[in-house]
Order: sequence, then structure tokens, then C-alpha cells
Amino acid sequence: MMRKLLLLMLLPVLAAWTLTSACGKEKSPGQASRALTAQPALGRVIVLGFDGLEPSLVRQWVGEGKLPNFGRVIEAGAFGPLLSVVPASSAPAWSSAVTGVNPGKHGIYGFLMDAIPGFMSDSPKAAPRSPVFCTSSNRGFLAVWDVLGRYGRRSTLINIPLTSPADSLSGLMISGFPHASDDTSSYYWPPEAARYLGDYIFDAFGVTVAKGREREFLADLDATSEKRLRLGLTLFDAADWDLFWLVFTFTDRYQHYFWKYMDKTHPMYDAEGGRLYGGAIEAAYRRADAYLGKFMEKMRDSDMLIVMSDHGFGPVRYVINSHNFLFRTLGQTPEAMCADYFGIKFRVSTSGTNAEEKYTSLRNTLVAGLNDLRDPSLGRPIVDSVYVREELYKGPYLSMAPDVTGIETDGYLFFTLPRTPDLRLFDAGPSPDQMFSGFHRRRGTLALYGKHVKAGQAVEARILDIAPTILAYLGVPAPAEIDGSVPTQAFRDEVAGRMALAKSQESGYRKPQNLANQDTKKIEKQLRAVGYIQ
Repeated sequence: MMRKLLLLMLLPVLAAWTLTSACGKEKSPGQASRALTAQPALGRVIVLGFDGLEPSLVRQWVGEGKLPNFGRVIEAGAFGPLLSVVPASSAPAWSSAVTGVNPGKHGIYGFLMDAIPGFMSDSPKAAPRSPVFCTSSNRGFLAVWDVLGRYGRRSTLINIPLTSPADSLSGLMISGFPHASDDTSSYYWPPEAARYLGDYIFDAFGVTVAKGREREFLADLDATSEKRLRLGLTLFDAADWDLFWLVFTFTDRYQHYFWKYMDKTHPMYDAEGGRLYGGAIEAAYRRADAYLGKFMEKMRDSDMLIVMSDHGFGPVRYVINSHNFLFRTLGQTPEAMCADYFGIKFRVSTSGTNAEEKYTSLRNTLVAGLNDLRDPSLGRPIVDSVYVREELYKGPYLSMAPDVTGIETDGYLFFTLPRTPDLRLFDAGPSPDQMFSGFHRRRGTLALYGKHVKAGQAVEARILDIAPTILAYLGVPAPAEIDGSVPTQAFRDEVAGRMALAKSQESGYRKPQNLANQDTKKIEKQLRAVGYIQ
């Protein structure tokens, strides 16, 4: 009996030892062949990501005393907006957060690798090809954990979007949405990590928010989030790490679908829905605050906590049909296509005689058409700003960027809906009850907390600055091509010199790998469940 009791007491220790040993056996993809040196770390780094966390709502509910842990972070640390990439889409935003470079250097511009095929053709003989979706294999720049692995630093990573299939790294990864294969063993690294998963649910929700299914959706979402929290707390203690990074996505999903019930002025608001779900988003923020408190309790004195979101959020009052806009602006041409399912992103492809002149003409026509769009009832611009690709991006993957990208005026959202005979611009979609009532804003949330952070400091940073800040705190130089920097004004004077970003001579580029067996239907199903495909 005593031997059995002793064995039960030792099991967690043995599991952690096995996991630590296994994680150290493999080189990370970016590990240099020669030994590299780093400065001593100031401490460990903890990153908690809450997808879509809107800074104005955090401020509002902290002021009302509803988010006590966020209140502690703001009072004792640094807080402010985090500027996302353009467009503020989860795929390029999280990819820039983990690499510290713009999409022109990592090659991820959205969930799709290419424009949506076949929609401009009216010919029944036109067979649309299957879309190709982005995965972690397409990332063309080292992630922060790859760089840390070069210097002997270890990482524990859970549910960061666009990290599936999982990287083989110095540490542990439970990859994040979307998952491109039915082979669940590709969802985590190392193989021994499977022992910790239990009833963990990978971030692929199967319930959409049709009218009358809201309770089912919320129950599914909350159960998934609780299991993610439990796994995070377990691995926080069990694994050996210098960087711990966990992302919760429930905040994003709540706001996409329940904004209409929080805002009585929203065109999709109804009194019964407001009565039942008007407090749902606030409840999600309270949940995020409770989760934050769990990890704050576990912090060591020298740890630095980064709380971040990939973008902010606001209401969607009108949906613009991207297909109809293209046809009205250019006519039926196969040379201009939507580059994603949502947002102002278009690709232009020309060939043959005068291809360059035709490309420039089509692109300029699109830019002018977007700038001229007005709300017919209010007379105000529908598009806030429009860019051609070289204005936004730089790097070896510039040619993969959308040729024209824009940012909608608050309240509007371009969506790739089917072309309609009347070519109307404003479209409620094929199923209005499933359409987003909230969508991304470019300014997300950033908070820094720990003994080396100035108390009560206002801070502004870019999502590109997350990876450099992690590297600097851990004493590791950044790759030579890094775009981000460290918001040194957020740190106490005695460590400001240490937090100045050092760059190495080592390149951060890596060769993207095309996934051999991408399950297109599987990814499409996940994106449809989230609502990114209608």
C-alpha cells in the first residue's frame, strides 16, 4: 500500500521529467549549427492572448469595477493599444506577433494562400478548383520559439492560431486553429505531450450561431475554454520553460455574434435577444479577467506578463458584397478576384500583351472605386483607407500580398458573398442570423506587468513588437531582419538598457513547406463554424 501511494505521488514528477527530457532532444527548425551566446534573462515571460480583446471595453469595465485583475495590471503595469497589421485578420496578425515581422517577410496574409477561384465565371463548364489554406508550414520566418531554441531557451505554447501542424521545437506546443489534417498527432509536440491532453478540445468549434442555438453555442465555447484553462495551468507547472504563451479565442467568438445584443442601436438588435444575451460579452470579459487572475497568482517575482490581443472589436452594421462591388467596378473579368472571405482584399492577375499597363489600370480602378463608395442613405464613405501592396508590406513575399487592401469605415464589413442579379452592394447574407454583428478593429490590447515594468505607464506598441520584447527580456538577440522593436518606455530605468533590442547576424528566414496532405474540407468546415465562410 505504501509503495502504491509513493508511486502515485511520484507520477506527476516523472511525467514532467519525461516531458522535459523529450522536448530537449530535437533541434528547432531555426536552430543554428554553431553555439550562440545570450545574456542572462531578466526572468521568464508569460504571454496570455485573448483574441479580439477590445481596449475600450477593458477600460470601461475596469472603471466600473468589473475586471479587478485587469485593474491590477493597469495600476501596477503598463497598458495601451496594440496596433495590428493591415488587414487586422487573425492569421497575419498572430503570425506577425510570433515572428516580429510584417507579412511581406513571413508570407501569411490571411487564411487563404490564394484568391478565391471561379466566382467571376458564369460558365457552367468552369470547374472551380479547391482553395489552398494557410498553415504553420507556410510561415516563411522563424517564430520567437525557434529563435529562443537557438540559444537554449525553452517554450511552452498552447493554442496560438495558425500553429498547426505543431513545430518541433525546444519545448512543447499544443497547436492552434485551423487544423489541416485528421492526424491529431500533428497537433502537438513532442509526442509525449499527448499524456496531458485528456479531454482537451482543439480549437475547432462545431456549433454555429443560428437563431435559437445561442445557448448551445455558448455552452460549447465555455466548455472548450475551461478545458484550455485547465491544460494551461497544468503545463504552467509541469513543463520547464522560459516562454509560456497561451491564447484564448472565446473573446473573439462572443463579440462576432453577440455584439448585436449588447448594442440597442444595432440594426440586428431584438429585445428578446437583448434580454437573454445582452450581457454575454461582458460575461466573456469577466471570464478573461478570472483566467488572468489564475496565472497572476502563479507568477514568480522576476516574471514578466504580457496580456495581448491580435486586434480589437466593434459593431458591424452593414455588410458589403465584395463580388457585386467587383462586377459593378470592373465588369466580368477573371483578372480581379477576392483574396479572402472577408475584408477589402483583392488580387489582380494579368498576362499577355501590355500586361503591366493593364495591371496598373485595373488596380487604379479598384482603388478609385473603393474611395468613391458612399453609404446611399448616410452619404458617408464606406472605406476609410485604401492601399496598394507596396505601401503596406516589404520583404521576399511581397508578390503574394493582395494587390489592393483597404480598411472599412467603422460599422461596415466587406464579405465575399455570392454575386446577385441586382448587384446590390448592401447584403444581409444568405443567412442573416449567422452573419457577424461585430468584427475586428485594428487597435487591440496590450498590457505589461511585472517588477521591471513601470507602474501606471501608458504604452503604445505594434503587434510586431511582441516577439522583440520577449527576446529582449530573455536576453536573446533578434534575427537581423526583424521589423519590431521594444517599447522601452514601459520599463523601469534600471533595466531600460537591457531591454534595448539587440540584433544578431543570423537570418530569420526559413523555407516554407507546402503541406503534403492538406484536408481542404476540414479547414473549410472549421472556418465555416467560426463564421469566416458564410
